[in-house]
Amino acid sequence: MNDFYKIGQVIEVRGQKLRIRVFENKNSNILVYQGQVIKNVSVGSFVKIPKGFSNIIGRIEGEYIQETKPTGNTRDYLRFTKESETIDRIIEVNIMGVLNDDRFQRGLIDISLVFSDAYMLTDKEVGKIFEFSSDLATSVCIGAINDYKEEKLFISANSLFASHIGIFGNTGSGKSNTLAKLYTECFQRFKGMPGFAKSQFLLIDFNGEYTEAFDDSKKVYKLSTRVDSGDQIPIHKSFLTDVDLWSIICEATEKTQKPFLSKCIDLYRRIQDIDNPVQYIRTMLKNLLLQYFETPSLFFHHLTGIKQILSLLFLNTESAVRLLDSMQPRQGNSFFRIDNGTGIWANTAEEYESRFVIPILDSVFCESNFNGSDEYSMFEFALRFKYLDSLCRQYINEEHIAPLISRFDNRLRRVKRLFRICNNPPADWMSVYSLVDVNVEFKKIVPLIICKYFYERQRQNFSGRSLHIIIDEAHNVLSTTSERESQTWKDYRLETFEEIIKEGRKFGTFLTISSQRPSDISATIISQLHNYFIHRLVNNEDIRAIGKAVAFIDNTSYEMISVLPQGACIFTGVASNFPVLVQVDLLPKQKQPQSNTINLTDLWSNP
Repeated sequence: MNDFYKIGQVIEVRGQKLRIRVFENKNSNILVYQGQVIKNVSVGSFVKIPKGFSNIIGRIEGEYIQETKPTGNTRDYLRFTKESETIDRIIEVNIMGVLNDDRFQRGLIDISLVFSDAYMLTDKEVGKIFEFSSDLATSVCIGAINDYKEEKLFISANSLFASHIGIFGNTGSGKSNTLAKLYTECFQRFKGMPGFAKSQFLLIDFNGEYTEAFDDSKKVYKLSTRVDSGDQIPIHKSFLTDVDLWSIICEATEKTQKPFLSKCIDLYRRIQDIDNPVQYIRTMLKNLLLQYFETPSLFFHHLTGIKQILSLLFLNTESAVRLLDSMQPRQGNSFFRIDNGTGIWANTAEEYESRFVIPILDSVFCESNFNGSDEYSMFEFALRFKYLDSLCRQYINEEHIAPLISRFDNRLRRVKRLFRICNNPPADWMSVYSLVDVNVEFKKIVPLIICKYFYERQRQNFSGRSLHIIIDEAHNVLSTTSERESQTWKDYRLETFEEIIKEGRKFGTFLTISSQRPSDISATIISQLHNYFIHRLVNNEDIRAIGKAVAFIDNTSYEMISVLPQGACIFTGVASNFPVLVQVDLLPKQKQPQSNTINLTDLWSNP
């Protein structure tokens, strides 16, 4: 072993912690060996301590100076010894693992002995320590390792992307570039492989930063709740039968409104499953109208609702509306109408059916007039019909359910703008959902619907495929401190994502979240992540949240979180042997997320 690389001796062993006294001639910043300039060891560097046929690898966590205690006659020692000779440089080392047969093994496998020699590492040995992947062909390059600029960090794609990933950092720290860099590298390296089409990637983009990033063949959905010209997400009609989702969308109360919604959805299912839906709907409407014979006042109270449910399913309802408008109450419980100047009475239920109900139904029920192909209209018909029918039968209290109907009117318009119902939705290999033009109340609902829908589909039809859900600014949808919503909605939202992160791996579903406020995100979700990219965080609550949830981070790395430079992050997790400080490579300008800070001086200086 080359003695030039020997830097000192072990003087104390306390379990995993070592103290090494550095030789006097190895205290300079750089060393020169055979005309080559070599950087000397410092905090963050590695040392090796040979023991038997293996080398114990330790990482320097700190250093200090220590005065050498004199031996013999103290007066003579002080008289004849130079001051520089009475001070030793001591480095504190934490054992990381063992380097044996050019292979680094992490963990406390062996312990050094006192007086063992300590050595600097050669470039080859440094490369072996940072060799997190044995096959570079199936790895992605993230950036350069800060302490060893010449070393690039290669991470096994399987260990990284077949895991849940967390990217955290304050605004402007470089987390958006890190997210884009990870998946850009993935797509560039693996997209051309024959089985890559078995994976699907979904990106929830709250601020519209990634519409130009990644691969040009991705599908971008620019969603809007304000105008009808925005893109629509293709989704299967099973979306309409999710009681929990509609309860959240309409803010349904647990005890009264949610059970009513459940009955409406059951009715919608029956209509969909029936062999002859037209005849079934005709019978439904007939039975509803017949109920009004005994209560004419209720009929006129519901007249607007009756016209509305007819307009949902039929293209032309003019004749039916004229008949409905011509109906007037008589004294007592009966109806009459004016037809061509002649009064028509209905004094019995049979007369009411033949003279009023049947003509109304005949005026709309013809093959060319029925419009049952619109799933939204059919769903709304089921809900409004159930509302009127339940009021007639006195199954519900109007004061309890009417607010739900009002909210349904408002929310359904926005849902129609965002989602397009289809039987076979296209499976885009990558979809970016831009929510920059979505209002506040739907910015949490839309990501929940997207993630839940695709996760349920993946779980029910899992056949070796993978689903990768990426959420930028994840605190918007994973927050535990939001007070703008009910506790029921918050619990459902968090439970949905907690299930994905707990159980999704079994079904090939992997979650990547990026956030500037990790303290706002559910601790359960953060603790279940496998790999972390931690950029600069300055808020104490955020730093503490990382410290409590991340088991892979050491004290030295933890203390660096608040002073990391822009673009630098601490990478740690199951894909790395130990925490690594890495400077993430900046993507080409055309591939960068649109998150750069505006240059105010340029703005102000130009007209």
